[in-house]
Amino acid sequence: MEFDPALSFSDNLARFRAEAERIDADCARILFDNLALLAREGDATRTRQAVQEFNRAVLAALDGLPEGPAA
Repeated sequence: MEFDPALSFSDNLARFRAEAERIDADCARILFDNLALLAREGDATRTRQAVQEFNRAVLAALDGLPEGPAA
């Protein structure tokens, strides 16, 4: 999918979410459930901490998914 520069960020994000859910609903849910962890204002240390928290949360959620056949 291509982002439409004429649309707002929120509209493009909604389009991206719908496409991600179509491709892999579990991974889309994990991404969007944890995306707010990245929305931190502050210095570089806080930003690094936010990224680390996001990575840990996503990895934990992925580890919790049932094993299935590869696509």
